[in-house]
Amino acid sequence: MASREHDQKAQPSDYRPNEAAQQGLPPRQPKQPPSPSPIFQDAGTISPLGVLLGIERQARQCANLIELRHLIANESRKLNRARQIVVADIDFTRKVEISAISAVSSVDSSSMLVVGMRQLVERVLLEHPQPKPIEFTLPAYCDADSDLANAYPFRELAWVPLLDRRGTIFAGILLARETVWTSDDLAIAHRLGEVFEHAWRELKPPTQPRWTKIHRWKSALAVGAVLSLAIPFPMTALAPVEIVALNPGIVAAPIDGVIDTIDVDVGASVKAGDILIRFSDTALRNRRDIAEREVAVAQARVKQQTLIAFADVRGRQELAVAEADLALKRADLAFADDLLARSIVRASRDGIAIYADRKSLIGRPVSTGERLMEIADPNNVESRIDVAMNDAIALKNGARVKLFLDVDPLRPLSGHITRSDYRARPSDTDVLSIRAFATLDPTDKPRPRIGLRGTAQIYGDMAPLGVVIFRRPLSAARQWLGL
Repeated sequence: MASREHDQKAQPSDYRPNEAAQQGLPPRQPKQPPSPSPIFQDAGTISPLGVLLGIERQARQCANLIELRHLIANESRKLNRARQIVVADIDFTRKVEISAISAVSSVDSSSMLVVGMRQLVERVLLEHPQPKPIEFTLPAYCDADSDLANAYPFRELAWVPLLDRRGTIFAGILLARETVWTSDDLAIAHRLGEVFEHAWRELKPPTQPRWTKIHRWKSALAVGAVLSLAIPFPMTALAPVEIVALNPGIVAAPIDGVIDTIDVDVGASVKAGDILIRFSDTALRNRRDIAEREVAVAQARVKQQTLIAFADVRGRQELAVAEADLALKRADLAFADDLLARSIVRASRDGIAIYADRKSLIGRPVSTGERLMEIADPNNVESRIDVAMNDAIALKNGARVKLFLDVDPLRPLSGHITRSDYRARPSDTDVLSIRAFATLDPTDKPRPRIGLRGTAQIYGDMAPLGVVIFRRPLSAARQWLGL
């Protein structure tokens, strides 16, 4: 059988006539003279052609590649008169693997003989890529000081490649013996190679062709993916957003003083004229009382100088001074009344009161003009967007914006950029950002509440899809490479 190992060299003369049946040959007729057929030379031996037919029969009967490899390595020695045969598997990258050796049941890929044979076959494929049998003598195709060249006893070798239907080498047979290979020996080895490569192709697991429908689809998808990178696509940027009042009424400190009370809650509705803030007025009331008394004193002096003026010309001069002093005192009183009136801040318009925190304002000394709160119309709002400097490329006046608020991320709001800052500033998250403002689409009802936060998606100019996808890696690579 193909899996049986042979430890000694077998010649065609070793066969007896009764082994013809084992080789698949017809039995001889005892009473007839020897047939002149070339299969039989005489009554006691089988010709090389009979051995060849027997090997072909066994190759067709192999159940798998393992049996075929053992048949090649052992049984074919009966015909090609090789002392040792090495079977090599070769993949499409020309990687060689020794799969069978004569008289060896299993191949150790780490042994010196296997490593040397593998390197020898790789050199043969590299220097002799033609799919034709060749014969050579060691140390050809190997280093002269290698273990194979120095210790291998069989110096004469022949290489027979096995080809697939496309003419590509997928395996090979390396034959070794002491005597020189003749042209007849190479012809026999080539004939056996054709037999074995046919059987090998039949037993080899079916493989998909190099260019099947699946491969065509994969290639088409790959080409489509590459071409899609050139499709124009708007550049986008994501940034945090907050709903703020549009054109709110600013409530600033009218005087220098300390806030005593705040009469409205955060977000409470107010009407024009409602009291918002009360300042501490102790000093202002005292000042007003003093100014009022100084006015009374100045009035008394004017009356006195008026009586004196009837009798004395000098008194008339003093009367003019007293009247001027009375006008001054009255101006001080009016100023004190105005300051006292300003200690109570009233709403100038209808809306809702917006300020940071009641506790942070009460008791705090403020200066004139310091911003305290806003009076905003809840139906007149806009969005404030802090765009990081890395995404400022997508920032442009009139750019389209989509707002995804945290309270309702499934219902985005739309709008357009109206204005933006020219200088970057740290945002609430300490990220250097450019502040932009966007109006909301008037069709979006109801209007979002002031103070809501979320994420804004800003649409910029059109650019190839590849630039949109790989913009950040390209920017980082340019910064790192200094291009």
